Amino acid sequence: MPRIAAERMQSHVAVGVVEVRRRVPSPVRFFALDGSIRVVIEADSEDDARCLCRDMGYEFIGLCG
Repeated sequence: MPRIAAERMQSHVAVGVVEVRRRVPSPVRFFALDGSIRVVIEADSEDDARCLCRDMGYEFIGLCG
């Protein structure tokens, strides 16, 4: 009786685990003004800080030094 192709082929399967980590940026501090009060904002980027200032009605100053 003829063998089917799967019986004739020897296959080797290797299974492994790959760990993928996404680097999460640490927040950066920025200054803003709420009227006469200086506010410190933590955001992932300057663009995020500017968007937050626009949404909250703050005046964006810049990066904390």
